Amino acid sequence: MIYRLFTLVFFVLFNFTFSEVYTPKTPKEKIEFSKFQKEKITIALLDEPFYNLAYPNSISLNDTSKKFFKDYLQLNVVFKTVSYKNLKKELQSGEIDGVALIPKNSFFDQYVDFSDSIFSEKLYVISQDIVINSLQDLNDKIIYTPYMESYTHILNSILDNNNFHSYYIPVENLNDYKNKLILTTNPVLYKPNYGIQIGNSSGVTIALSHKYKDFLPIINNALKNRYRNIILKELSNLSQTLSYNNFYTSLTEEEKEYLKKIPPIRVAYENRTNSLVSYKSEIDGTYKGIAPNIFKVLKNNLNIDFIDITNNEYKTPNNLKNKEFDAMILSKTQKRSEDFIFSKKIYDIGIYVINLDNSPSSSGSIGVLKDNVEEHIANRYDVQSNIITFDSLDSMVKALNEGSVGNLLVTNKEYFDSNKYNIIPFETIPVNLMFNKENKILRDIINKAFHHSIDLKNLANLSELERDIENKNIYSQNKEIRDILIFFSILFIFIIFAISIYLYKERLNKNNLLKDSLTDLPNRFIFDRFCREQNTLTGCTFVIDLNNFKNINDSLGHEFGDIILKEFASFLKNSFMDSYIFRISGDEFYGFSFENHQEIIEKLKKYKEFCPTLLKYNITFNLGISHKSSNITLATSFRFSDLAMLETKKEKSKFYKIADEKFIEKMDRESSILSLLKEDISGVYPVFQPKYCIKTNKIIGAEALARYNSLELGPIGPFEFIPIAEKYSFIHKVDYKIAKESIVYVSNLINSGIELDNFRISFNISMKTFKRDDLITIVTGLLSYFKVPGKYIEVEITESIFVLDMKDLITKLKALKNLGIQISLDDFTAGHSTAGLLPLLPIDVVKFDKSLLDSLEVNQEKSMIVYKNLTSLIKDLNFKIVSEGVETKEQLEFLKFLAVDYAQGYYFSKPISKDEFTLEVKNI
Repeated sequence: MIYRLFTLVFFVLFNFTFSEVYTPKTPKEKIEFSKFQKEKITIALLDEPFYNLAYPNSISLNDTSKKFFKDYLQLNVVFKTVSYKNLKKELQSGEIDGVALIPKNSFFDQYVDFSDSIFSEKLYVISQDIVINSLQDLNDKIIYTPYMESYTHILNSILDNNNFHSYYIPVENLNDYKNKLILTTNPVLYKPNYGIQIGNSSGVTIALSHKYKDFLPIINNALKNRYRNIILKELSNLSQTLSYNNFYTSLTEEEKEYLKKIPPIRVAYENRTNSLVSYKSEIDGTYKGIAPNIFKVLKNNLNIDFIDITNNEYKTPNNLKNKEFDAMILSKTQKRSEDFIFSKKIYDIGIYVINLDNSPSSSGSIGVLKDNVEEHIANRYDVQSNIITFDSLDSMVKALNEGSVGNLLVTNKEYFDSNKYNIIPFETIPVNLMFNKENKILRDIINKAFHHSIDLKNLANLSELERDIENKNIYSQNKEIRDILIFFSILFIFIIFAISIYLYKERLNKNNLLKDSLTDLPNRFIFDRFCREQNTLTGCTFVIDLNNFKNINDSLGHEFGDIILKEFASFLKNSFMDSYIFRISGDEFYGFSFENHQEIIEKLKKYKEFCPTLLKYNITFNLGISHKSSNITLATSFRFSDLAMLETKKEKSKFYKIADEKFIEKMDRESSILSLLKEDISGVYPVFQPKYCIKTNKIIGAEALARYNSLELGPIGPFEFIPIAEKYSFIHKVDYKIAKESIVYVSNLINSGIELDNFRISFNISMKTFKRDDLITIVTGLLSYFKVPGKYIEVEITESIFVLDMKDLITKLKALKNLGIQISLDDFTAGHSTAGLLPLLPIDVVKFDKSLLDSLEVNQEKSMIVYKNLTSLIKDLNFKIVSEGVETKEQLEFLKFLAVDYAQGYYFSKPISKDEFTLEVKNI
């Protein structure tokens, strides 16, 4: 009976606790929640490296935040990635309504209110190269910080309290300064060799603008009920995975190969003492403590089997030397170092003097365990004749009680009752893992694990907690405590039963929330269940997104917006009576129909007849459709439909798009390339297309063009990966990689003694990269670090860049020119008409697009006139000209006739590798 009761209670609690959507707890909360679900809000995701970090088995914290808002709370949310630097500006302008994860701080009080803390952060100052042991090491130093005023405020306060002072330089990418001093809450990102914790940051929260202050209690309840634990779990997973990756990348190839073939490692624990380093459990008889916990972590991380061979026989270093086992836990001494090697320190254990009166030397003799570190310590301070060795702890204690020895030197003070014995701290000694010398590779691997992926301090705290729990469990085995526990267990069952009845009733009420309260359509929760349970269906999935709805909602009010949604939902229900229609969020509707593409499109075209309000206020929609076959899941088919819908918004040619095989293949290809590029851009490299002086026919430089080679997909052309990098806003990483490779290449040419007279390597900077505040800092830093004068570098910009703020653009161009860099306007005449801007721009070179030469083949007479007049215009403005796309001798002769300065194209050379180009340069 009791078993069935427990089963019922567990079932009810499990279903309630692990609900996939948040359920309001009170009628008042339901009203507030319903109001908020009608809003369309913009939430900022901080562009912070650790928050964006993801691995195959662990999503990023920013993606977890998305799931919290979209899936758990089912809100109509638009997410916007924002840097720390721009956060205040975005909040001031009202562009965002909140921030997903942000440390609570007073600097944003005027814009937002904060939720309860989700997790806490610690602040560190770290470096790969600069030794830091204390706060004093930071005095009068430059510290690079993120654009987070609260962090620098904490550091400044701590230093000021200690009469120290530092200089702060906020930067967007701390990774560029990891060999300097940097301030961070996530040191593991930067693989530091030195660092100190300087304090604690405030808790990380969710922040909402003041107008949504009344929704914060619901946010707090949702976090408390489920999502704080989810975020903490993902935080732990990310930290552990990152630490392990840091460890694994630190290994040499020899160490990696060793790990693949390593046999089980036999370990012997100390069986005569009972310290926190290792002790035998009185409950299950296994060895526990810091050392066993270290081996558990190493087994999980490195897949090494560690076998405990400890038994009742005392194991000595001689046993290790005879290879009866592979490792033991001992302190490092000078004598032992002659025969063995040691890991880094794993713990400091205390040495204590034990005696029966107040004098630590009552009889002048000291008892120690034979061959233990205590014997080594005793020999350091006393003569051999005063030291008595024992084979076991019990025999030592018996000798002390009988008065045959005056003092004991021990590590396990817990063995002694403080009411009977004097326990006097003597000193602490480090404890290490000890190996035979031929196990140097294993020792080095374990040392690297300690440095990168094992927090020995946390393991010590965990081991201490485990021991406390074990001691409490042993103590609680007496009858009185057991009876009290039984009494409270019964009482607890009755309380849980009463709560379960209440929760069960609430669960029944929850069914009313499974439909969207406004349109009476099934909501996202039902949609998710539909996708899981109906995968055998075949037909068509479609996704609809209303256009201009937000403007109407904002200008005419939510009540009017509700009328529009109800009208459109009614149209969908009446048009697709034998289909499945869902309202996902806001103005998004998903559907599954057994009809074909054309029938669905024709039905939806009739919305003008049945939706007069939409027609009156010019509300249209975009539609994506995908065929759902038996061999793909519903979720996959809906994803293809959604991608097709988004494509219609970009193309703007018609209101619908069908996700056919060609489209899906394109999207899958794009997704694969995106995944590779987001994970690692190391496959991006430059090739060089030489530029020639037309007059002398000699090389005067080259353009560095980005190429990408992937181990998984092979070579990927720039026409594929460059648009993807631009679309998903990491084109700056590609630009900076090619810029760095180009500058390094010039540095190598200079160092090899090659004459570089009037020679420049050019690389492209895209419009999005030019918008970044760190552009000048990055380029300046690269030139300075690799000691390359700017006169050897040329930056190419395209006409599309002129949609940027002209004042900011000219400022950055002048800053580049101040470095000695030459500015080139690429693809002239290929895009925007910029002739009127040419006199205003601080440029040096104009590159004529290939299409100008190609037009000679279409209409030679008119094209020659255009080319001649453009050449005359550019020369009058005192700019140099590079003609792109030269492929024939006739084209070259024409350019010579016009006195064009430079040429580039397949007539001279296709893009070639740096080694091939170096050979060409050497032949100048």
